[in-house]
Amino acid sequence: MNLKAIALTAILGLSAPAIADVAINAPALAQARAPLGMFQDNEWAVTIGYSNNAFNYYARNLRTGSSLSLRGAKVGGDSQRRVYTWSNGAHQYQVAWRPSDPNFIRLQVVDPKGKLALNRVLGRSGD
Repeated sequence: MNLKAIALTAILGLSAPAIADVAINAPALAQARAPLGMFQDNEWAVTIGYSNNAFNYYARNLRTGSSLSLRGAKVGGDSQRRVYTWSNGAHQYQVAWRPSDPNFIRLQVVDPKGKLALNRVLGRSGD
């Protein structure tokens, strides 16, 4: 009998459920700790989603009907304030969110010259 093979089999057999649990629940953890859903004010509606290991951004101007959809945010900040940044050419679309105040986000759009083109606080929408 090969003792090393038996030991390795036992270790893998005991750790496989834990590995599977982490692999299955990682996206769920990301979703639970992110500003998912729709946020809006009287002019802008922003929906943030999470699929295929990427954050998605969809914004619609309620007055003009124009919209923008982006995928693959860079996530920064810390546990108190997270910042999600999507790029569209030289424009940056940032959503800042505090887990302690989950019903609000700050939407900022930075133009190619680094100037803040939009700076709004949006509230969670029930729609």
